[in-house]
Amino acid sequence: MKAEASGEQVASILNDYKVNTKADLASGQLVFGSLPIIYARAEIMASIYQELFNLVGESASSVLKRMGRSYGEKFHDLIEQEDSELFEDREMLFKFVCAETQAIGWGRIAIEDDGRTVTITSPEGLAGGRILAQKGKQPQAVDSYFLGYFEGFLTKLDGTAYESEESKCVAKGDAHCIMTFRRQANK
Repeated sequence: MKAEASGEQVASILNDYKVNTKADLASGQLVFGSLPIIYARAEIMASIYQELFNLVGESASSVLKRMGRSYGEKFHDLIEQEDSELFEDREMLFKFVCAETQAIGWGRIAIEDDGRTVTITSPEGLAGGRILAQKGKQPQAVDSYFLGYFEGFLTKLDGTAYESEESKCVAKGDAHCIMTFRRQANK
């Protein structure tokens, strides 16, 4: 199965954000419904990666992956709470995830699931990688946050741990980003 978002799905989610995002004047926060949110430029992901890499070297990827993982798990819980019928159809759920990812500016993705491996492809690259690609070829894949995010989401979805890797990244000079998620063997 391969899931991609239609333009209508992306526009619908973007419209939901426009209609349901308000400033809470008492707290000074932006909220989407009752969920506090922030707007940020795509450059922030690239900057966080670069600064963390400058501080701790290659372990920056592990730190960002771990951060992303917890947010992927929380996103799963939010969808389950707000729109649980999406979980009845895996393809529709994946199309929703594709549309959400694009609507919030991370980038366009497609999700392929063959029952053993889930592959996420981003034809133009994800937000941080696109920015870093403009600054020159990077020595390694840089979308660790997103890798962790989708790993956390899938792990929560299937109730089984996943191993993941980003084998292609636009920041390394590849034509697109490819992330692969495989169920971990029982130990």
